[in-house]
Amino acid sequence: MKLRKQIFAWTLKKGDQVNHLIYGTYKTRLFGNLLGQVVEIGPGTGVNFRYLPCGVNWIGIEPNEAFHNLLLSKASARGIHATLISGDAALIHLPDESADYILCTLVLCSVPDPAAVIDEMKRILKPGGKIIFIEHVAARKRSGLRIIQNFVNPLNRFMADGCNCNRETWSYLNKAEFGQVEISHHSVKGVLPFHKPHIMGYAVK
Repeated sequence: MKLRKQIFAWTLKKGDQVNHLIYGTYKTRLFGNLLGQVVEIGPGTGVNFRYLPCGVNWIGIEPNEAFHNLLLSKASARGIHATLISGDAALIHLPDESADYILCTLVLCSVPDPAAVIDEMKRILKPGGKIIFIEHVAARKRSGLRIIQNFVNPLNRFMADGCNCNRETWSYLNKAEFGQVEISHHSVKGVLPFHKPHIMGYAVK
């Protein structure tokens, strides 16, 4: 398991530039005005730092310690005050109502219990605070792409550290009883065909 996580970390590091090409425009629009305390769930290689305002206070919840040194280095280079917390995103060691913003990009596909993670993000979010998300998701039910997603998902989970390509993540967000949820559906270019369906948007406590 530890070796697989190290291999996954190495693979992600090699893919940072591709990530910028695929998601950069979306992230510039969604992340540009963040202020206060920002918590990021599963920051990985720190690929989102480029889109955060300099000087922001940032806490990363990253269970894969193979990323930690790289994250601290990138944050320092951007002038971002960074703190890292290891552990499960379903049990975040932060006080209630302590985050102004939470970033969650390409993470909810991989967690064992997305409903629990969303509830925990909601717990640490201040009233009026916002979760901003970009997630690849399941295709429309009974579509040809959904059939393919269901078929390849076991291999996808093994190769991509537990990632599910057929998860209806929007349903968990809609059931979490936020004050407001805005979700837009996209077909993103430049990714594997069974990863094309995405949701992007925000949820306000």
